[in-house]
Amino acid sequence: MSTEASLFPIHFFDSEIFCKKCAQIRKFKIFSQEKYDKTYGKSEIPPNSPLFCRCEECSDAAIYATNEFAQLQEEPTLGLCKIWGMSNLEAGDMVFHPVEKLCAVDGVNRISGSLPQITLINQNKEKIEIQLDVQTFGEQNADAFYRLFPQNSKDARIGDQIYHIKTGLTGKVVGLEFNGGQTVIIKFENGDVEKYYCEYPIYYLTDDVLELNAKWRCRDLPYSQNLQIYSRSKVLHVNCLAPNFNVVCELNKIISSIPQIRCFIMRIILEKSNISPIEIYKELIRNGIYICCCDVELKNQDVYITGFYSVKDTPKNIYRVLQKFPVKKVDLNIRMHSDIKTIKTINESDCFIKISKMGKNVHIDGWVKSEKEKRKAKLKAFFCSFSLRIENHLWVIS
Repeated sequence: MSTEASLFPIHFFDSEIFCKKCAQIRKFKIFSQEKYDKTYGKSEIPPNSPLFCRCEECSDAAIYATNEFAQLQEEPTLGLCKIWGMSNLEAGDMVFHPVEKLCAVDGVNRISGSLPQITLINQNKEKIEIQLDVQTFGEQNADAFYRLFPQNSKDARIGDQIYHIKTGLTGKVVGLEFNGGQTVIIKFENGDVEKYYCEYPIYYLTDDVLELNAKWRCRDLPYSQNLQIYSRSKVLHVNCLAPNFNVVCELNKIISSIPQIRCFIMRIILEKSNISPIEIYKELIRNGIYICCCDVELKNQDVYITGFYSVKDTPKNIYRVLQKFPVKKVDLNIRMHSDIKTIKTINESDCFIKISKMGKNVHIDGWVKSEKEKRKAKLKAFFCSFSLRIENHLWVIS
């Protein structure tokens, strides 16, 4: 596995994409850096995040962004046209009629026991009354949305269905290329695969320009001598030797602000340190961040934190506190629980004990010096709450 592939450990989904090396459509496995909802909770999938796409036949790889796949979009029909057909049309829908071309639906008169009558407005602002019947154009794909091609080609995404207005053929976007400009690869309904270069009304930034832009924006950073930046097909690759998590956040902010990049891949190597989960846990508590049922893991300079919290700003404050540590990524799997109530807090030089109630259970969080003190804390929790439903999460730190 290449160094780049190792940055994408999670198999996200599969897709049919045009393979440049095979010169035909192949099944690709798509890998992500983050774990997204497997049911594709689209509002939670960030745009412009890189995905590593590998051909199952030849293992050739390509980088695409999350917003370049139709199935990962919050609004999959945005900017598309519904082809005229046996669909549930509403006033305001845009349709493509084989005779009148692009039209807007002005009204739908649904008559009981028969097919509806549709009023369209064409591009000359003329109204056309049409009786929908079973032989209507596009019947087989009646509920599908299509991208008008080539007029709306620059926003094409892999998986989009298209309607080519010059040939009258429908097809599907199976690939994108970004070498000096954007090329859309389409597989038509007759089996032909064609490439179309997109003409841009504005100046299209090249890789060289994007690379210079990124280097210029990072020129005054104190660690700029440790930065390597290059661009391939409008994907910025950033390599850096960094002292702490603050650098990662700062670079993310700078690079993501650069216009016309598709996405960016950061490969951060942090200066070595003997940081431990215990130090991270203690630092959170020292800064007033209390997480119930808290667990902290450290893997390859990535921090994983789980548990429950009651204060709204907790996630944001965790990032702030951990900025000074030499960590690459902070992965929070914490959930807000509004009914966490503090029963008692003991804050001494050699221990910190927080007894709280969440739902019907009493929880003990913090740290003590020995297993004996951990057992004693459970007794204290009982006399504070008179509950037998006690969960002891205390860390024993000698």
